[in-house]
Amino acid sequence: MEKFNQQIVVIEGPSGAGKDTIIKTLTQKYPDRFAKLISVATRAMRPHESQGNPYHFVSNEEFDQMVASGDIFEYTMRHGEKRGMSEKYIQDLFTENKIPLKDCNLIGVNALKSRFKNVTTIFITADKNEIEQRLHRRGDALADIEARMKDYDECMKEAQHFDYVIINDNLEKTIDKIIQIIYN
Repeated sequence: MEKFNQQIVVIEGPSGAGKDTIIKTLTQKYPDRFAKLISVATRAMRPHESQGNPYHFVSNEEFDQMVASGDIFEYTMRHGEKRGMSEKYIQDLFTENKIPLKDCNLIGVNALKSRFKNVTTIFITADKNEIEQRLHRRGDALADIEARMKDYDECMKEAQHFDYVIINDNLEKTIDKIIQIIYN
């Protein structure tokens, strides 16, 4: 099956908008149809992590080889470690007839759109006060909450570059809207 017939769905938005919850819900509710697109990372695996959760862990040398071969087509460097998207992992999900779900910024969106024809982008948001309350409820540190709230307005400017914007004020309704977007 040719990659251009396959769909990739990007779900992005400010921290606390519900991106991870939405992706987790879709992959758990519809495991035969959706899968989270896992990035490749060079950082060391932590004790509570495993291969594929939350990353495909590789050495620096393996990562560089994947870049040189063209498999990794977008990557970033953070804190001396590399993270990127692998075309092979996307193709593997297509082979399984699954729709990859990815949380990524505009740089990642543009990389996906330059490589694949059928990329649907959905920006998830919620009221700023509600997002702050969600961050408190999930137990984020106060300094992290303050930093994320400072980023909120900047992140909201990106919404105009996405195909759809959904206000996530009810998870079930948000999931239903996303399903409608994907299948219509």
